[in-house]
Amino acid sequence: MNLRHFQNKARQSWWLIHIEAWRQSGSSLTNYCRQHGLTTTTFDRWLKYLAGKEAARKQAEYQAELRRQQRREAQEKRRKRRARFRFGVSTDVRNRAVQAFWAMHVEAMNWSGMSVREYAAALRLSPTSLRKWRDRLDDGEVDIDWRAHLHPSARPVAGTSANRTPPETGLTAPLSDDPASPRQPLRRFFTDEQKRAIALESDQPGVSVSQVARKHGIVTGLLFRWRVQFGVAQRKRAKLAPVTLIGDAPATLLLRDLVQPPDGMTAIDLPDGRRVFAPAGSDPDAVRERLTSEGAEP
Repeated sequence: MNLRHFQNKARQSWWLIHIEAWRQSGSSLTNYCRQHGLTTTTFDRWLKYLAGKEAARKQAEYQAELRRQQRREAQEKRRKRRARFRFGVSTDVRNRAVQAFWAMHVEAMNWSGMSVREYAAALRLSPTSLRKWRDRLDDGEVDIDWRAHLHPSARPVAGTSANRTPPETGLTAPLSDDPASPRQPLRRFFTDEQKRAIALESDQPGVSVSQVARKHGIVTGLLFRWRVQFGVAQRKRAKLAPVTLIGDAPATLLLRDLVQPPDGMTAIDLPDGRRVFAPAGSDPDAVRERLTSEGAEP
């Protein structure tokens, strides 16, 4: 291609427009030529002729660095989006809002009866953070009433089953002249001996776990966790009691009074002391005669 080809004013104007558009697009030279149906070699020749070789080289380096910066920004944006979606909750112990957040989830987990991993997976929380905050609240390292941080419109009117104190009204509120009653602690703590005693109490016959939990003012899920911790939830194997027979009487004669006839059946005693069951309304003599004639075993 001779020099007179590049000196054409119409061609120069046409290629100057494409070169300026390519600079502002931020895309590579190859992608720009592919999008606009241009030849990369021809575009490069016009770029060197109109801008000079050194300027063309700097422009190519600038475009490459711009694309790398855009890729880094896109990767950082995706990383922040994933981190915010998966584990976007802070674990700062000094933040009261964070303390209230984790106290609410720990109480909800105890009520649900789910494990730490199941509850964290259901609500997309960090199981490690949830386990740490559960231990902090149980050990008394953090003491906070998360309901006090709710907006007044979102606070429940009635308490939970663990705290059945009715809300104060105009009739039950103390008078302004009366001295203010001492504020009760928001969270109670139990020693290991108390936990074990409560867990053993819930294992007594005829006593349910929910009854014991309401009696001591704790949630049912926490009491189940204490039962597992002290081994109360493990089922005991049944043991057989030895039985001693008196005299030479057969065991069937001694134990026959303990077996009751099923519904719709009646018990009939045989001459040899044994007992059989027959449909209700049957003639005892006919049943004995039939068994004797057939020699059947009862």
